[in-house]
Amino acid sequence: MKKTILKISSILLAVFFVSTVFTSCEKEKDTIGIIKVVNSNGDPMSGVTVVLDQTNTDPGTDPIENLTQTKETDASGRAEFIYKYEAILDITVSKTSGNDTYEGNGIIRLLTGKIEQVTIEAVVTP
Repeated sequence: MKKTILKISSILLAVFFVSTVFTSCEKEKDTIGIIKVVNSNGDPMSGVTVVLDQTNTDPGTDPIENLTQTKETDASGRAEFIYKYEAILDITVSKTSGNDTYEGNGIIRLLTGKIEQVTIEAVVTP
């Protein structure tokens, strides 16, 4: 009888240990926003400054750490942003090339643990 209880207890302890170790080590996935900037022909634009920010925050609320981020697009016209929390952010893109200034705007909704991508068209401003 004691041996049976000891075996059952050992099995239960092993199952508990294994389930605790493997479920507690699971890493949270990053919340990633990818902004792709293209010109009016749909061609990717490199060297564009991309700013993600939230201008309509409620007064009196605690600021979110690292909310405003600025990056530059790579050769494929992409800029990647990593956030800890989900958010709805304003996108502003700009680039000066010679006498031309390119600008564009948009919004991205970041969801926890997901990769969201938005394409913004940057147009020449007068």
